[in-house]
Amino acid sequence: MKTFSTQNLRQDSKLLRNTLLRLALPRIMTRLAILAVVATLWFWACSLTLKKGATVRYNGFEAFGPQVVDFLTRMNPYIWWVVVLIFSLCVIAGVRSWLQSSLARGRAAIVPLDIFRRLCASLSPEVLDVLRWVWKDKEVPLTTGNLQMTLKQIRIGRVRKMALARAQKAELDLAAQPKSDTQSTPASPSRYREPTLMA
Repeated sequence: MKTFSTQNLRQDSKLLRNTLLRLALPRIMTRLAILAVVATLWFWACSLTLKKGATVRYNGFEAFGPQVVDFLTRMNPYIWWVVVLIFSLCVIAGVRSWLQSSLARGRAAIVPLDIFRRLCASLSPEVLDVLRWVWKDKEVPLTTGNLQMTLKQIRIGRVRKMALARAQKAELDLAAQPKSDTQSTPASPSRYREPTLMA
């Protein structure tokens, strides 16, 4: 079985990483900007809620008795912290859903032809075999997700596994070939024989 250079695989992995970073950089910058805006708005809304909540007076509840008003006044800070907590959980859920959707769109982004051409010219044949193995449906353009999966498969030793599979297939094909028979089969005594002059 052929042994592959670890240094070559490391260089190919670095090339794939750099290519993925270059492709994902605009989306990463957009995500960071949106997250920064959301975090700023969240902090402003929480601060405003706590500030306004601290000024709330429960004078309208005097009909229920002074004990109710006193209880609500003591619990007032905790009430607004609960409101902030619920609001924060809603924001986190929304941001998480948006981020997952954005990451899925990023994985589905098509790799431009010029970048793919440069990869094909730079990657080793073994890594190109892994890329070919990952890219199963050739009717669909190659995506960033395919490159991510290729990089992951290289890291977990897919090159060696494919080399071993090829070697095993060669052994199987060799074993399946019919054995060459150089000796003629002796005639059976009971087999019919053409009559001769000496018969």
